[in-house]
Amino acid sequence: MARTVILGNGGYAKILACQARGECLDKDDPIPDDADILIGVGDKDKRRELYLKHRGRVVGTVADTANFVAMNHGDGLHLMRGVIVQPGCAIGENVLINFGALIDHDCNIGDHCVISPGAILCGSVTLGEGCFVGAGAIIIQEVTLPDETFVPAGTLVVGPDDFRKPVRDVRGSRAAKALGLEDTVLLEEHTFEKRVEHSPD
Repeated sequence: MARTVILGNGGYAKILACQARGECLDKDDPIPDDADILIGVGDKDKRRELYLKHRGRVVGTVADTANFVAMNHGDGLHLMRGVIVQPGCAIGENVLINFGALIDHDCNIGDHCVISPGAILCGSVTLGEGCFVGAGAIIIQEVTLPDETFVPAGTLVVGPDDFRKPVRDVRGSRAAKALGLEDTVLLEEHTFEKRVEHSPD
């Protein structure tokens, strides 16, 4: 059985060490020739750099509490604890799906994407390469996001250019009482400027 080493020594690497029983390496430590490699870095750009540098030796990990059915996926997939992936999904290379995220049926997730804890992708969502979905974000069904899209934490995405802030429940607050809005729930809408990085041709 091959030895497993984890590239990285931060918080995510510590979690992987517990889950996959690997040995964490600092950036200056040599990597044994016979070792399988887990990428223990959460930053999507650094993950992509390490994956491409060590392609062919990178392995994935699936937590014992992840719930998924047969799916198409590339090398280096990380499914963390509490993740649910429903039928019909296709997931690219070097994808990190973090704690408690829900990926509904028929989603397509491009290479090098990071999906943060508690995020929800409803049915038939498509993420281009290198997308980042923040913690607790919700992307409704059939939305397609282009390469390198950044979805802030807690955002409701209802279209490729329609990102909304979460619902605020103001019931019972002093301000709501003063304005006569004791029983009102407010939905704030705001279109975020998406960070989209294009590679030079």
